[in-house]
Amino acid sequence: MTVEAWVLEAVEVGSSKGVTLRNVQRHIDERHFEELAVDTLEAALVSLQGAGKITLDGDHYFPAKRTSKEDAMKKLFGDG
Repeated sequence: MTVEAWVLEAVEVGSSKGVTLRNVQRHIDERHFEELAVDTLEAALVSLQGAGKITLDGDHYFPAKRTSKEDAMKKLFGDG
């Protein structure tokens, strides 16, 4: 598993109020027994945010909302 996969997992299992960097760090430490540097986690969070897999609100990260197939088709081809 990659660091990004672990970070995404931590964000997805987080609370409905979102997770902070510290929550992500704690989750990875407790579940995968790895102590990762804050810089490494921040880089993974930025990468996941850029890929549209997570969103940031203040200092809390949330999983990105899934787009329905119909919405994706409208976005791709327009309302028609």
